[in-house]
Amino acid sequence: MKTNPRGLLLCVLAPLLFAGCDNVATGDVHVTMSGGDGTQRGLPDTLFQDGWSVQFTKYLVSLGEVRLTSASGEVRESPRHVLVDVQKGDIPLTELSGLPAGRWDVGFRVSPPHDGTELADGQVSADDLHRMRERGFSYWVEGRAVKSGVGVFEFRMGFPVDARMVDCINGVDGTQGIIVPEGSRADVEVTIHAEHMFYDRLGTHRGVQLRFDAIAATATEGNLITPEGLASQLLTDLRGRDGGELRDAAGQPVVYLPGAHDVRTLQQFVTQSIVDQAHLNGGGVCTVAK
Repeated sequence: MKTNPRGLLLCVLAPLLFAGCDNVATGDVHVTMSGGDGTQRGLPDTLFQDGWSVQFTKYLVSLGEVRLTSASGEVRESPRHVLVDVQKGDIPLTELSGLPAGRWDVGFRVSPPHDGTELADGQVSADDLHRMRERGFSYWVEGRAVKSGVGVFEFRMGFPVDARMVDCINGVDGTQGIIVPEGSRADVEVTIHAEHMFYDRLGTHRGVQLRFDAIAATATEGNLITPEGLASQLLTDLRGRDGGELRDAAGQPVVYLPGAHDVRTLQQFVTQSIVDQAHLNGGGVCTVAK
């Protein structure tokens, strides 16, 4: 048998030159989406500065287009885009196989449903899909909020987020992205942090307080909170249910801090606050691509 020297050389150099060679160590990535305790069990009154508790009955998220980028610049991505209800539990999102072992950056996109968006079986109704597509919502939430001495308020709120998340930090160990293990599988979770919706300041995760009084003040006479109601609440002139200046339990004016963002209504504020509420593996923060 004759030996081809060039062939031998290629076999030796293949791991360096060709990511897809048979002798390159590879692994798989399995991605799920979760709302964690926040969407599934709710947020207790101990978390809120103004004493409310929140329980979700529906938490729809339109998300997908997972993209992994290696240190060498190789890109692997899934075009799959789904509309799911994370209140019902954790949802498989996508799986990528045969990736060269090593570190990969993680990115994905939160955007309204489109023609190619898949629906989770039995989770999302045709009405929900139609509403979100028509109004450009990528989040739609329903549930109730309760405050002792005030009452029970129902909410049905949608938010028009369209953002690609990139350079995600791993919430497990604080490193960049994920490690694809040799001959094994990396389990990755996109984690939705429902508490962002109730932040009182933008541009930081530090020093924020969760508030609901300003949201409750926009409710209809039947105690229903809607996107239209949130849009009527001006940040520079926050009003309470009685029409007077909104104040906290200590009698101080309630203030929402927009930071560098040009937002003028509570609807715009909450929408901006939840742009980056999708994290990697728990608390890993992602960057919103420019």
